[in-house]
Amino acid sequence: MKNKEEKKICVHIVTTLELGGAQQNTLFTVANMSAFRGVLIAGREGMTEPGGIEVYRIGSLVREINPFKDIAAFFSLYRILRKLKPHIVHTHSSKAGILGRWAAFFARVPVIIHTFHGFGFNDRQKPRVRKTYIRAEKMTAKISTALFAVSKNNLEKAVSLGICPVEKISVVHSGIDMKAWEGNIPRADAKKSFGIAKDVPVVGMAACFKEQKAPLDFIEAAERVKKLNPRTKFIIVGDGILREEIEKSIYRHRLGDDVILAGWRTDMEKVLPAFDVNVLTSLWEGLPRVSLEAGACLIPQVLSDVDGVSEIIEDGVTGYLVAPHDIETFVERIDFLIKNPDQGRVLAHRLRKKLTGDFDIRAMVRLIEEKYAGIMGSRN
Repeated sequence: MKNKEEKKICVHIVTTLELGGAQQNTLFTVANMSAFRGVLIAGREGMTEPGGIEVYRIGSLVREINPFKDIAAFFSLYRILRKLKPHIVHTHSSKAGILGRWAAFFARVPVIIHTFHGFGFNDRQKPRVRKTYIRAEKMTAKISTALFAVSKNNLEKAVSLGICPVEKISVVHSGIDMKAWEGNIPRADAKKSFGIAKDVPVVGMAACFKEQKAPLDFIEAAERVKKLNPRTKFIIVGDGILREEIEKSIYRHRLGDDVILAGWRTDMEKVLPAFDVNVLTSLWEGLPRVSLEAGACLIPQVLSDVDGVSEIIEDGVTGYLVAPHDIETFVERIDFLIKNPDQGRVLAHRLRKKLTGDFDIRAMVRLIEEKYAGIMGSRN
């Protein structure tokens, strides 16, 4: 096997290292490539420095649009890429995707790839803002060697909006480490860690506290579910800019003793098993990693029917899909699963069987490396 110095260099660039699906998949890919020397470039926001991999952190690489910081980040990326002389640059997330690909282009990196983990634009933005984002993606796609999408829905959206031709983009499903989720702790023990009795229903959601995830919808649904099932407790894993609004909503709905804000957790294998129902109220998604993890834990789910979610959940077969902001239907589905746990287990077992074949993260890394080899071979 080639040693580290002989391997071709593949640099992955991501905007932040928050505990999201795109970030976790990127970290796993960088750490587990066998044919390439993986290097990571990321902003300083988010989780602490990841261990075991070669990392460059750029303070000016931030999520928000900031012309001065964005220009500084571009030149920092350019300098690092000129120094490393990678064979491949693979970007993730919207900001890193734009700045990173242009920096790679001017640094004359031979292969430039981007993965769409969802999009930086959505239908709820002002038309002018949305068009600007789409135009930026179109221009940057032209300098990209290849594009990946974590779901078929994302692929179809990119093609339909004219961001890229269909022959330039392919699906690489997001994955999880199925081995790491085998033998997860019993539900009773997970509940006990939160001070909850084993026979108390728990409804949970794991998400960043931002507009995309619509966490205030979860609080509103929790109030109504509580009226139907008075013993129910709720756990929200995550944090973010909407935390203060969430706390106010919890107080306003008189749920202070019933909602646990668990913050960011790096031990989700100890947290998710506490859930009897997993909920995600997102307004848009790529392919939500937490749904895969909940599936591995055999937790029945009620998720927003957006983007790539339907590639994980088949409504009424492996879980339930609900239109965004449809609080009433969210409540109906959650209430049904609380009162019919046997039916929930049937849905969860069907999903677990599906995940074992299609969404294993090691298979994802192998597929990515195969695509790298094919792209480099075709260029040669």
